[in-house]
This record gives sequence, C-alpha cells and structure tokens, in this order.
Amino acid sequence: MTVKPETKFGRLLMKNIDAHLERFETYGKVGVPDLYGIRKGRVIWAELKCIKQNSISLSPFQISWNYNNFQRGGKNYYIVQDARSKVIKLYRGDKGRELKELGFKCPCSLQLKPPTDWKRLEDYLFGP
Repeated sequence: MTVKPETKFGRLLMKNIDAHLERFETYGKVGVPDLYGIRKGRVIWAELKCIKQNSISLSPFQISWNYNNFQRGGKNYYIVQDARSKVIKLYRGDKGRELKELGFKCPCSLQLKPPTDWKRLEDYLFGP
C-alpha cells in the first residue's frame, strides 16, 4: 500500500518536533486539519500539504475551518513542503484563500530550507 506524501510528512514532523503530535483523520467532518498538537498546554492544528509544483490544493471546507478557527483565537497553520527542494513554508490559518490563489509563492510566516531547523519550527508553532 502506498503511503501518501502528507502522511510521510506528518510522520517526519512527529519524529522531529518535541510535542504530542497526532495525525487526525476524520470521515464525518470535512475540513478539519491533518495534525493536532499540544505542548505545555498550547494547542495547535496544522493542515499538511506536499507539493510538486507551485499550486496548493485546498478545499473550501479546509479554508473555512482554518479561517474560522483562526479568527476565534485558535492557533492553526498550513505547513507546506515542496517535495523537490524540501523547503517547508508555514502559513497562518487565515491565509487559505491566498494560498489557493498564489500557491507556494504566497508570502509565508516562516520558511525553512534544508537542513531543516526543527527547533525553530517547534518554537514558532508552540510559541506565544
């Protein structure tokens, strides 16, 4: 059975970030992000995407869930990895529309080039 790129990416994050991270698969509620995380009482949600070209595929449900959660004070992100360059970009949860329109060229909150500074990503995700 072939493992989806987002599943592999999620496993990589879980291996390298010091927090309780769990893949969140839902079949009843569409739009809920792929990854739930908690560290020292701080909760995050992350929609994971792996791309081979500039475009980032997001459903209206994903955009809506992330936008609404973010607007109500939730900490949620889109974490996107370019499969070719291994560059990881992090976007706030309210950036779904821009991501869908501009793709990987959309201005991001954090960009990590290989070798990945996992501590920097961890601090950004779970920081104040």
